[in-house]
Amino acid sequence: MSTRAFQAHAEWTLSGDNGEGVPVAIFQMTCMTCQAESPAADNDGNPSQTWALDHTGRNPDHRGFKLLTETFWRVEPRRGNPYAEVRP
Repeated sequence: MSTRAFQAHAEWTLSGDNGEGVPVAIFQMTCMTCQAESPAADNDGNPSQTWALDHTGRNPDHRGFKLLTETFWRVEPRRGNPYAEVRP
């Protein structure tokens, strides 16, 4: 008895997900001193930056922050990929 292997190659594309209702990015700031967090904001980093400045204004020794940015990505089959005709 023999064993045969078959290997197929299919191409995929990874890109930013710009589907309806998908934000370009979500921004949130975390204070590195007390771990307080700004509210998350879709598509606009200004509210998080304003929050960090206000937080330091209320707590002058809290000067370090971490910006958390979430972006959304999607993998799609390229032409010729057998999954190109399959829609999830």
